[in-house]
Amino acid sequence: MNFSEAIQEWKSILTDDYVQTSSESLKHVETATFQTTAKVHAIILPASVQQLKECLYIANKHKTPLYPISKGMNYGYGSKVPSCDESVIVDLGRMNKMISFDSTQGVLTVEPGVTFQEAFEFLIQQKTNFTLAGTGAPLTASLIGNAVERGIGKGLASNRIDHICNFEVVLPTGESFTTGLGRHENSKGIGLTKSVPGPLLDGIFTQSNFGIITKMSFWLTPIPENFQTFIFSVQDEAKLPLIVDALHDLKQNDVLRSSATLFNSHRMLGFTGKYPWELHDGKTTLPEKMALEVLGRSMPVAAFWYGDGALYSNSHAQARAERKLVKKALKGLVENLTFFYEPKVTALTFCSRVLEKMGVSVPSQMLEFFFKKSLYTGHLVPMEMTLGSTYFRMKSPRPAPEKMDPCLDNCGIYWMGPIVPFDGVNVDLAIKIIKETITEHGFEPGMTLQMITARQIDIIVSIAFDRTIPGEDLKAKTCHDDLLQKLIDEGFYPYRLGIQSQFLLPSPDDDYCLFIEKIKKALDPNDILSPGRYDFRSNWK
Repeated sequence: MNFSEAIQEWKSILTDDYVQTSSESLKHVETATFQTTAKVHAIILPASVQQLKECLYIANKHKTPLYPISKGMNYGYGSKVPSCDESVIVDLGRMNKMISFDSTQGVLTVEPGVTFQEAFEFLIQQKTNFTLAGTGAPLTASLIGNAVERGIGKGLASNRIDHICNFEVVLPTGESFTTGLGRHENSKGIGLTKSVPGPLLDGIFTQSNFGIITKMSFWLTPIPENFQTFIFSVQDEAKLPLIVDALHDLKQNDVLRSSATLFNSHRMLGFTGKYPWELHDGKTTLPEKMALEVLGRSMPVAAFWYGDGALYSNSHAQARAERKLVKKALKGLVENLTFFYEPKVTALTFCSRVLEKMGVSVPSQMLEFFFKKSLYTGHLVPMEMTLGSTYFRMKSPRPAPEKMDPCLDNCGIYWMGPIVPFDGVNVDLAIKIIKETITEHGFEPGMTLQMITARQIDIIVSIAFDRTIPGEDLKAKTCHDDLLQKLIDEGFYPYRLGIQSQFLLPSPDDDYCLFIEKIKKALDPNDILSPGRYDFRSNWK
């Protein structure tokens, strides 16, 4: 490896401004929300596919490992930190064009630097009814970065991997091509389908180190006039398996066409406020009863679990019928089941304004968050909720949203996403493992149940801690590794991995790793692209 010569050659292509080597810049990409050791020699910022290709040629020449990022907001999974030591970050943030928008078919094609906020604002400007699936990621996270990690959202296209195609890929050796019909310039089906002659290649470039994606098409979904959302609370946690089974039946029968979500009390507390240090010292898990007490200060209802969902109906009659089906399925299982739809929301908004003028305080923001600006319509969660939750256990004051940087502010957070069959028995078992393990290690078992398909639930688990407290890094890592192992032992494997868990999966029972090894060595003979990222090389023979 000859980093110094490579850096000089990259500067000749990108100029000094876009090859960063200052200690401050490197510290930022070497720091995550947990302890890391990888060292970075430089950050290079190409502005085009051609510049990227030239950077790859130089990397191959000097055998310098590269680690591409889109916006680098993979918090809880490694942030900007590379998967191997002694490497160079390729920041694709300058490649930020909205390439095209098909307003008839609802297809948006973008480069890696385009953020969720930019895409959302662009669609508003287009005055279209099409929308992206909402995300719990920061507003400034990359669409492509999230999709490449097979991120999930809310809405009809919540399982993002199922709603993307038409990748432009630059291989580690510098060649490039487009998947699907994009390889035929005169095709009228570009961006409309994955199903084309030949192997389906899109998936092989997600969660892998086989190539760099520089373009991707997203399939959007329209929001019907008869859209409605619903929320509910769960006061009796023993009923949770029955609630999961009821939601499963609604999902299987296509009443719930989109995802639905359940949040536990510890997760909601992370969203809504700071750790109650005045009530509890934080050395052990915050008891659930205390979490409910704190939630009661800021929420209309304190509950063990909170749920939400949405119905996308084509007529008032269909909307009423589906509303009845949801009520019937959840009757006797949940409390405070509330639906939001027009003209009910307009009437409630008017009433809340009148009451506020009379000096009566009402939670009018609920109408915004649960309906008018719902994630189920593609709206975005405010930064103070997404990034704010990473500051949950920090004793220092939470900074203003625009100044939040969990990595540099020493916020500790691990995320984990076990895949669980969509049935009450398995969900109950997984929750018990998560609760018992995280509680045993002295942290709060924050959980979100994302009902992605009619067969699959992803439980998004958070382990929050304060990295300024001596010993907390090791304590949290031990908790993370212990939990992952216990979930795997029960057959609950994660849907994504961070740099902290790339080598923690057991060896496969077949020749999967041999297949991965052969592809990697064929496409990347000098092993320069993200070595160790999703290639499971510890199992190579």
